[in-house]
Amino acid sequence: MATEIVTLSLQPGIDIDDPNSAVGKVVSDSIHTLQQQEGYQRAYHGHQVENPSIWQLLVDWDSIEAHEKFMSQPYYETFTKGLNSIVEGKNITICHAHFSPHPPSVAVSGTVAPVTEMIAHHFSPDISDDDRASFESNMKKFAQLLKEKAAGFKGFAGGWIVEDIEHEEVKGKTKTWQSCVGWQSVEAHMAFRETEEFKNNVHLIRPEYKKAASTHHTKFTEI
Repeated sequence: MATEIVTLSLQPGIDIDDPNSAVGKVVSDSIHTLQQQEGYQRAYHGHQVENPSIWQLLVDWDSIEAHEKFMSQPYYETFTKGLNSIVEGKNITICHAHFSPHPPSVAVSGTVAPVTEMIAHHFSPDISDDDRASFESNMKKFAQLLKEKAAGFKGFAGGWIVEDIEHEEVKGKTKTWQSCVGWQSVEAHMAFRETEEFKNNVHLIRPEYKKAASTHHTKFTEI
C-alpha cells in the first residue's frame, strides 16, 4: 500500500472550494476520476494554513503500481490537463510514501484531526541502513511521547518517501521521511513546542545526520 502526495500552487484569485465555480468543477471532476480507478482507496485534500494558495492532495492506493496503471491510461492526459489548468506555472510535485499506519487517516482526516502538521525530514540520499533504522525508532518514541504528553494531539503517521526529492538547503536530492501529525489546532502544536517534554526530547527527531527539515500545517478533508 502507498500514499501519493501531490502539492501544487494555485493560480491567484481562484476558489477551488466553490463547487459551483469552473475551477471547483475541475477539482470535483478530477476527484471523481480518481475514485473510479482500480486500486484507489481514499483521498484527502486541503489548503496549507501558512499559505492557502498551496493545495495538497493525498491519495491512498493499493500500491504504487496501481497509481502507475492509472497514469498509463489514455484518459490520464485529460486528467492532468484539468489539474494543470488551476496550477500557477509548473509548481506541482508528486511523490509517494509508505505510511505507518496505513491508511494515515488518524493524522490527516479532518474528522479526526482538524489540522495536520506536515514535517519532512531530509537526509543524504546515501543515508546508512543503521541511521535509517535509528531514526525510525526515534520517531516511534516521539510519537508515543506525543500520545502521552501533548495536549491536543490527535494522531501520527509517518514513513519514507519512495522518491529522492530536492530541498533548497541541501545540494542534490535527499532521502526523506514524511511525518503527519494530527492536532486539534495549530495553537495546540505551538503550545506543545514550549513544553519541557518537547525540549527534552526534540533531539530524537533532530539527529546530527539530518540535513534539513520543512514544516507546514494543512487542513485536510477526507473524501
